[in-house]
Amino acid sequence: MQHKLYVSVLIILFIGACKPMVKDPGKGSDPKPNPIVNVAFDADSAYKFVAEQVEFGPRVPGTTAHQLTLNYLKNKLAQYCDTAEVLTGNLIDYKDENYPIFNVWGRFNVDKPKRILLAAHWDTRPQSDEDPEINDKPADGANDGASGVGVLLEIARQLQGKDIEYGIDIIFFDQEDGGESGGRPESWCLGSQQWGNSVMEGKYTANHGILLDMVGAKNATFALEGNSTVFNQSLLLETWKTGQSLGYGEYFLMIQGNTITDDHVYMNRFAGIPSIDIIHFDLNTMNSFPTHWHKQTDNMDIIDKNTLKAVGHTVLHVVTNKR
Repeated sequence: MQHKLYVSVLIILFIGACKPMVKDPGKGSDPKPNPIVNVAFDADSAYKFVAEQVEFGPRVPGTTAHQLTLNYLKNKLAQYCDTAEVLTGNLIDYKDENYPIFNVWGRFNVDKPKRILLAAHWDTRPQSDEDPEINDKPADGANDGASGVGVLLEIARQLQGKDIEYGIDIIFFDQEDGGESGGRPESWCLGSQQWGNSVMEGKYTANHGILLDMVGAKNATFALEGNSTVFNQSLLLETWKTGQSLGYGEYFLMIQGNTITDDHVYMNRFAGIPSIDIIHFDLNTMNSFPTHWHKQTDNMDIIDKNTLKAVGHTVLHVVTNKR
C-alpha cells in the first residue's frame, strides 16, 4: 500500500511538472524591488568644512567666533539646500538663567510629507574641564561639534539637486555643550530643548532623526547607543548594517553602548521624532568617551578623513535609499 501511494505521488508530480505555466490573468507580476542608489561622499570636502569652522576659533556662545560661524553655516546651507534660515529663540533653564538660542537649518523637498531630520551641534564647550593642565579655556572642538557639522554640510552638498523619495532637513543645534559637568542632564542640549519645545509649535514633524556627535576622530568606533535602541531601533540597526555592508565594519560595532543624554533625546521627547545618535564610543576609556573629550587636544590633529567618510557615506546612503 505504501509503495502504490509513492508511485501515485510520483505520477501526480510528473504530470504537474509537464503542465505549462499559465499566468493567472487576475494577478499582476510581482513588483520589482527598488534599485539601490549608490552615493558618493567626498571626505576631503567634509574635512575642509571641519577645518573652516575651527579656523574661526572656539564657537562659544556670545563670542565673535560664534557669530562668525553662525553666518558661515547659514550661508553654506543657503548655498546647498532649497531653503535655509536661523531659528532664534530663548530658553530659561532650571536656574532661571536666560540663554539666547541660534539653531540653523536647511531643508530639501519641503513639500514632501515623509521626512528625515539630520542633526549635529555647532557650539563649543566654554571650558576644557577634563584637561589636567588647561581646564579654564575652551578647546577648538574639532571633533566635539565641528565634525558632525562638517559631515552634514558635505551631505547637503551631495544632496543638492538630487531627486530623492524623502524630504531631508539638516539642523545645527546651538547651546548643546555648556552643561554642568556631572550635573543635571537638562543643563545640556539647550538648543534642541528650545527647538523641540517651542519653535516648531506643532507645525513640523519627521519620520526619523539621525544625530551626529564626535564623528571625526582617527580610529573612532560607534556602538548601539541606549536611548537610540528605544527611540528607533529599526533605523539604528539599518544604519549599522548599512555601514558594515559599505565596508566600515571596524567603525560600526554591533555592540551595546552607553545611554547618552544628547540632542536626540529632545528630538524624540519634545518634537516626537524617533531619533538615533551616532556618537563616538571608545573601547579603551573608563567613561567610553575619547581621550580628547573636553580637552585641549580636541583639535584638527585628531580629525581623520577615513572616519568622516565612514559616517558620512553611511548616513548619505541610508537617507538616499530610505523608502
